[in-house]
Amino acid sequence: MRQVHVLVEGATEERLVQQVFQPELLASDVWITPVALKTRRAAGRPHDKGGVSKWPRIEQDIRKLLKNSAVDTVTTMLDLYGLPSDTPGLAEAPARDAYARVEHVESVMGEVIGDPRFLPFLVLHETEAWVLAAANELAGLIAVPKVADVLRSHVSAAGGPELVNSGPDTAPSKRLLKAHPAYRKVVDGRDAIELLGLGALRAACPHLDDWLKRLESGSGDRDHSG
Repeated sequence: MRQVHVLVEGATEERLVQQVFQPELLASDVWITPVALKTRRAAGRPHDKGGVSKWPRIEQDIRKLLKNSAVDTVTTMLDLYGLPSDTPGLAEAPARDAYARVEHVESVMGEVIGDPRFLPFLVLHETEAWVLAAANELAGLIAVPKVADVLRSHVSAAGGPELVNSGPDTAPSKRLLKAHPAYRKVVDGRDAIELLGLGALRAACPHLDDWLKRLESGSGDRDHSG
């Protein structure tokens, strides 16, 4: 069984990996273990400022995981939205095409780390985009049917949940809170995604699907067919 360690931003993402990704990857003989960033910003800092203040702190955690020779692959599951401004490749990434932008940053991150066991993955634009994909499930959980209509309209206008933009007032997390001010990320979002199921989530989010395919195959080659 291949051992994969995935660097995530916090407890919500840890639970997503354990409850949504881990069971399906297990069928491909992959055991994925989430590891939370140890160098997060101080408590109370705004989410839109990013999980950590500087790229070297992320790099430090990645390299620490790579020191474990028993691990076959080290990957990341970090939001593109809110990445530190000094993240390699971010400043010169294409602005208009979200998929080209995220792939550029991931590619440069991989070059900087320089280890064949490192598979960089950044979420477009944040994990709340996956909750937008689960709009119907979320509306059922919170018993507010109109929320599904609002969130589906955002996804439709953008062309997919991964394409909902990363503006400070229009990012997926902001849209969720506007549609339902009592939204609880740790509970509501995770449960909605779990109810949707990984198959449906992958169908709605091709960048996520590409990452999972590479983990399943054990290959670092990026599929550009989508």
